[in-house]
Amino acid sequence: MRAAVDRGLSKHQREALGEVDAILEAALRVAERVAPAAPKVADIVAEAGTSNQTFYRFFGGKDDLLLAVLERGLLRARSYLEHRMAKSPEPIARVVAWIDGMLIQVTRPTAARQGAAVIQQVVHTGRLREPEGVALMDQLGRLLVEPLTEAGCTHPELDARVIQEIVLGTLQRHVIHATTPSAAERDHLVGFCVRGLSRSGGNAAEDAAAP
Repeated sequence: MRAAVDRGLSKHQREALGEVDAILEAALRVAERVAPAAPKVADIVAEAGTSNQTFYRFFGGKDDLLLAVLERGLLRARSYLEHRMAKSPEPIARVVAWIDGMLIQVTRPTAARQGAAVIQQVVHTGRLREPEGVALMDQLGRLLVEPLTEAGCTHPELDARVIQEIVLGTLQRHVIHATTPSAAERDHLVGFCVRGLSRSGGNAAEDAAAP
């Protein structure tokens, strides 16, 4: 009896996850298609092939949905960055792996356009200024704190924030202009950050910055 109940619950959970995933993917496509205008719930529901009843069973409204889309994208990016960084034994090499991994995000045009459209709408709602939104945007930069601490940086949290803002600013510029960073720009950005770390007390950074 208990096994049958568990199987029923598991099937229900899988179906629910499938419905949520379809709505999140539909929101990405609609946001990209109508940008810079705000996507409508009716269009997202139609794109997902679902109903208003199903939509509001999972989301309180469009703002909640867009924040969920952003959160899922950031979690995927975090997992990808963690994987890249784990391949590098040296702390500054892990920082460089993080920068490279972030820059790769704009070499995937569709993903970049969709992500930019969603972020634009979330910004308009003001949710990114709330504690939950701030925590979402900071979670990628927090991956830098550990390697920066290992590298001997005096203020690893502040250094992580600065690197995050520099790289996110670069990404934003390329998304707006539908361009991708060149190898020369990548090298300059990495070199700039590494040299800055050498002035922040990172001994390993001094070695990495040396010719």
